[in-house]
Amino acid sequence: MKYETYDELIRMVAEFRLEHPNLTDDELDKLVKRTFRINQATLREMDGVSDQIHFGR
Repeated sequence: MKYETYDELIRMVAEFRLEHPNLTDDELDKLVKRTFRINQATLREMDGVSDQIHFGR
């Protein structure tokens, strides 16, 4: 999947996660990393960013 900006990647991953509610967190993380070709550190960073967005930290 192609993306231009980090914000776009975050949005695409969030949408992707919503489209696959039947997967476990581990399965979903593996699929996200493979689909978007990102590493674990990037995924963790994005999860932190989305937490800040959702909880207003």
